[in-house]
Amino acid sequence: MKNKNVIDYFKQVHADKVEYNKQMARLKELPSDYQIVYKEVQKFLWEFTAGDGMDMLPPMLELLDFFEDGAANNIPVLQLVGEDVGSFAENTLHEMQAKTRINELKRKMNERIAKKISEE
Repeated sequence: MKNKNVIDYFKQVHADKVEYNKQMARLKELPSDYQIVYKEVQKFLWEFTAGDGMDMLPPMLELLDFFEDGAANNIPVLQLVGEDVGSFAENTLHEMQAKTRINELKRKMNERIAKKISEE
């Protein structure tokens, strides 16, 4: 059973990598200012991921869709996200469903407590 889990894990990693590469190809089609802002927001958001960061793929895809819509409508990127890109990134983080480091730390803390209490 463990081998199946390992195989499934590597299949998922491969699928995630393929999806990520597709997203990056789409990003390259956007105007350069959109690419700059997207990459900076992406870099900020990945600071708060759990594990390998692949949990961020669906929310980053939504963000890419948002940027593509803005570019297609000829909206300047800083008009789309606002002049304070850091605040936009923070607000995006709060809206995301992805796990954050804080959630992972809380989960691990609760597991340690439960284990220690059950051992008493």
